[in-house]
Amino acid sequence: MSFKPINERSGPSQEHHGDDTIVLRRFLGLIPTISFILGMIVGTGIFLTPAGVLRGASGSIGISFAIWTLGAIIQLFGALSMTELALFFRQSGGGFVFLYEVYGPAAGFLNTIMTLLINLPTSSAVQSLVIVEFLITPFIGDCDPISEYGYRAAASCIFMLAVVINCISTSWTSRTQVFLTFMKVAALLLIIIAGLVNIATVGTEKLKPSFDFEDFDWSKLPSGFLSAYWAYGGWANIANVTEEVKQPNKTVIRGMVISIAFTSILYLLANLAYFAVLSPEEIMASDAVAALFAVRVFGVRWSFIIWLCVVLSASGNLNGGTFATSRVHFVAARTGCFPFILSTIHIKRRTPVAAILCTLPTTILIIWSGNVWSIINFNVFVGQVIFVLTIAAVPYLRWKRPNEERPYKVPLWGCIFYIIFNVALIGFTVITDPMQMLTGAASLLICIFLYYIYEYTGKSPRAAVASQKANHFLQKLLLSVKQEADTF
Repeated sequence: MSFKPINERSGPSQEHHGDDTIVLRRFLGLIPTISFILGMIVGTGIFLTPAGVLRGASGSIGISFAIWTLGAIIQLFGALSMTELALFFRQSGGGFVFLYEVYGPAAGFLNTIMTLLINLPTSSAVQSLVIVEFLITPFIGDCDPISEYGYRAAASCIFMLAVVINCISTSWTSRTQVFLTFMKVAALLLIIIAGLVNIATVGTEKLKPSFDFEDFDWSKLPSGFLSAYWAYGGWANIANVTEEVKQPNKTVIRGMVISIAFTSILYLLANLAYFAVLSPEEIMASDAVAALFAVRVFGVRWSFIIWLCVVLSASGNLNGGTFATSRVHFVAARTGCFPFILSTIHIKRRTPVAAILCTLPTTILIIWSGNVWSIINFNVFVGQVIFVLTIAAVPYLRWKRPNEERPYKVPLWGCIFYIIFNVALIGFTVITDPMQMLTGAASLLICIFLYYIYEYTGKSPRAAVASQKANHFLQKLLLSVKQEADTF
């Protein structure tokens, strides 16, 4: 097994390849980029559990708005830091590329194997199960619930549909993402308009008092803040597809800022709408705030609209996540960290079919395992550590490679503040849930073991011959070949 330098080119640059050259095309303009980032940020949380932030604010409306705003600002610093790294290296692959370059192949491998075996499969499994649950529940009524086998079979079909769309065409994937993002934004706007109409007709009595510190419980504040902080996550996925963005030096930074700013406005106005109709006590007691809001405003008959909105939100995350993380596997294989077949592109579809398909078995397995949430909780700690190391590459590279061109530079104090905040978040996890830290550390050790197994077997002549034969067979089966020109 040999690792290529991350910036080593193996063919002509993107300026010199023609329409017939087999490469991943740059097809994401500003609007598709915004739709992609926005679609990955806006998930089901704003429809289901904004109660977590309000509980952290001890029921104070004004403090909850302050928490939402601060969460957006901190995530913006992280997004701008990721943008600097994405434009500095110019490659798709996101965290894999940054960790590979700064900490070496082992770090890149660990990031990617976690994505392949844990992060993407668990996320995709959750989104698929949520889609099925919220697609069926409003229409069951008093009928017998769907069987467990039928429920998981339907979720498996949902995920396979997302895989098929991503395999068929990048244009299909982009158009699907634009449509789903438009629909989830339209759903939020429907909630916002209904809330504003209620304010105009009933008044603002339910919004008072805005700030109440009499019964404020400081011990609840961290959990509420984390709820708001995680609600703005998902923007890092754009770094996974940098090579497919048109004019990335301009598009990525504009897309990041516009998406996070627009999301924060949507979240604040959606919460304003909730507070205009529901009392803080009702919100904190509900596990599906938007559904309760819909029943109160539109009536039981039309409340299914919000359930469908949740389905669209989860679908957008599923489609976008499948698209983005497949590029991580593609780039990892291109540099030698993963099997060569994952770095090939379909000769007609111009999609990395093998890299997309490789998560299908693990995702289906997790869907049928019944332990999705426990797997996620066990690996949150490792994900946080890896992410801190990724963002820490910004000050490191400023120090080690100060004279290299950077199309964008994040304010260094903002980046350092973001790192300190996430280190504190890791410390909070260690103190409050040491078992999560231990299980996460165990999974990390397993991944390190897998890395050395892969490195050792890669040096075996017999393994090399077997690998070459397997690659040839799979290339013929999937009609895929190596990328014919560099796109970075």
